[in-house]
Amino acid sequence: TNVITKIDGGLNLNLIRNLVAQIAEIKKEKEVLIITSGAIGAGMKELQLSSKPRDVAIKQVCAAVGQNILMARYQSFFNKHKIKVAQLLLTYDAFSDRKTYLNLRNALNNMLSMGIVPIINENDPISIDEIGPSFGDNDVLSALVASKIEADLLIILTNVDGLFDKNPKEKNSKIIKEVFNIDKNIEKIGGKASYLGLGGMQTKVKAAKIATQAGAHVIIANGALNNVLLKIMENEEIGTIFYPKQKMPNKKRWITQSKSNGTIYVDAGAKEALINGKNLLPAG
Repeated sequence: TNVITKIDGGLNLNLIRNLVAQIAEIKKEKEVLIITSGAIGAGMKELQLSSKPRDVAIKQVCAAVGQNILMARYQSFFNKHKIKVAQLLLTYDAFSDRKTYLNLRNALNNMLSMGIVPIINENDPISIDEIGPSFGDNDVLSALVASKIEADLLIILTNVDGLFDKNPKEKNSKIIKEVFNIDKNIEKIGGKASYLGLGGMQTKVKAAKIATQAGAHVIIANGALNNVLLKIMENEEIGTIFYPKQKMPNKKRWITQSKSNGTIYVDAGAKEALINGKNLLPAG
């Protein structure tokens, strides 16, 4: 959000135009999907609200108004490169219900095969926490999309240079260039969400964990850096790279990333067996 919007919520059109130009170049050789923020901020600007609303209903209105503005800008910029775009607004249920998820995956694959760039956002007007399950931010949404379509690379653009060992505003803070294992120490690193965005660095690390379990590389980088996407694709050392783990089977991945509908209690022996990857059922 803070990459593509200004402090007043208005869209940073020059930056979006530049990102689109980079994506158009990358698309000559790669398939690209976009997960975008900015709808609530754009709605705030359009409705002339001086501060981010706390009321859920007003946030919903801002998202609904701003989404049209956001997509119109993307479409206009991509048209200059003769690239077609498609809008998808998703809720968590699209990933938890297997039939819906399979339909979503087929739709995305068909769009990509037709040369269309899918532009994805959370359906904020109907997926705020008080109404039902939500992603809470587009970091997790991007990771789930990357996982479901088995993407090779997830790039998360933010307003800092990557993952730091402490608050990047502190003097002695250092960027962590490579992460081979997202352990508890890495998970603890993060901060509060910024003014317009919902997710801080913690949600980006959470997203990286989801995507790397699906076999994707993840890079967190500064979206304001000149030609950041092109430099990443040229293997320049930018931001923080998270290396993938052994790829989890598709069905197991779907189960892991779906919302739970119940609870199973096990005793200590069963717990130990499950942690060690053993089957609780008798052989055969």
